[in-house]
Amino acid sequence: MFAKHAAAAIKRTQPSTLRRFTKAHHPAAAVINAHPADSSLSSVAWTNPDPGSEFTVSSKSGFLPRRDPLHVLPSYFEKLDEILHEMPILKSDGTLGLLHTGQLGARVERELPQYDVEFVFDKRILAALYRDYSMLASAYLLEPCDIQFRLTRNYGLGRRMLPSNIAVPLQTVAHRLNQKPCLEHSTFTFYNYQRKDHDMPISLNNIEPIRKFSGCDKEHNFVVGHVAAARHTDEVIDASLGILEAAQNNKRDEFNAALRKYSTAMGRVNEILAQTLQGCGDYASFRTFLNGSKAQSMFNRGVLFERNSSTEAHNYLGVGQSSSPIASLGTHLFQLSQLSPRGSLPCNDGVDLLRAPNVRSFLEHVDQQARSLGVQSYALRSSESSAEYVLALGQVLTYRYRQWANLRDSVPVQSARDNAAFHAYLDVQTSHVRDIAKLVSRTHASMDGESLGQSVRTRAESVAHHAEMVHRSLGRILNDAESAPLPVSMIAY
Repeated sequence: MFAKHAAAAIKRTQPSTLRRFTKAHHPAAAVINAHPADSSLSSVAWTNPDPGSEFTVSSKSGFLPRRDPLHVLPSYFEKLDEILHEMPILKSDGTLGLLHTGQLGARVERELPQYDVEFVFDKRILAALYRDYSMLASAYLLEPCDIQFRLTRNYGLGRRMLPSNIAVPLQTVAHRLNQKPCLEHSTFTFYNYQRKDHDMPISLNNIEPIRKFSGCDKEHNFVVGHVAAARHTDEVIDASLGILEAAQNNKRDEFNAALRKYSTAMGRVNEILAQTLQGCGDYASFRTFLNGSKAQSMFNRGVLFERNSSTEAHNYLGVGQSSSPIASLGTHLFQLSQLSPRGSLPCNDGVDLLRAPNVRSFLEHVDQQARSLGVQSYALRSSESSAEYVLALGQVLTYRYRQWANLRDSVPVQSARDNAAFHAYLDVQTSHVRDIAKLVSRTHASMDGESLGQSVRTRAESVAHHAEMVHRSLGRILNDAESAPLPVSMIAY
């Protein structure tokens, strides 16, 4: 029955790209979606360890999936698809959904079958199921917190037990994809879009989210903005590998050119995010569902998975506590974790461990190469390289400061316990962003500006000036949490 429904659904959706996913097509019997290693990458030795995965890293698709996400599940999963369609607080047709009325949990417990996913091997369908089950798991566990927050501005406690009709298929799919059974940043953003016109490129006006929690404009902008910005990560990745290769071969001109390419590409990323993430607004209306179960008062004893052979509680960071791999790449490439190791959130605290295997492998590779080659020290041996390094760090600082500002303004939690945990976590991030700003200022101060061209010198001075403003502003906030932060628009360049 499963194979019959699956084959019919695949034929109905996109027959040119999807295959049947019965057991006969297990990778042990035949190679599924096999692709050669992406030859577009720089000669720095790295290839995608799982080239058949939806998430490969290349200078062709960047951090986005190599194919558009699957937005129609096979008909076998009809009830799952139905519940997810009914789930948002505000549905696409303007009516109120299950999360608004607090009926999602009961609907899941009453109507959702425990689907057998043991025979699903198609990577594209697995990725879609991972997105859908991880979002449904977050919605189910945090539904009581969202209701409580809307009433009292307190989170209260989430559900501690994830029922087997979500937990079992989620764990199976996550294991097959070599990921953790939780909602990860790229899953919520990069694998959660569909094009309105498939013949047109990815852009702010041509994509929309597939799955939603709140259905509000800010959630739409959050997903769409991150996807549209990630369209330029092909250039960011290519430039990053170019930086490593040039340092490896001691080619100064190529190193400087790669730094310029990185700055230009990250400038495009920041420009798009500036358009879509202007202030928080009703960010809180969906951010509740982006919380993880690790170090959160809503899950003071973690989360249990029903019918799991292990009685150990699951504790994972959430999307709201992490960031896209773009932030991790900048941190690794420019060796920023050594500034304040506790604050390098994208790299420490297990965030990178939640990412798709190819992304995880790529970030580990960049981290190892950057440390081995000493990218930071290599940049500082030349005034021109130092200037280009300052400009590149300026884009990293803009990205991380915007991330910090959204985090700071996102949830004004009132309970003493939540407040203490939130502010302790925020202080670590504040210190790290301040340290990046300090590095920019310090690097600029050590440069021989007289040997530089007027254009480069002027731009480096501007970045250093804004970095000094950020450093002073965040220093005041660390001393007085009520101090007003510097507007993000003031450090965009």
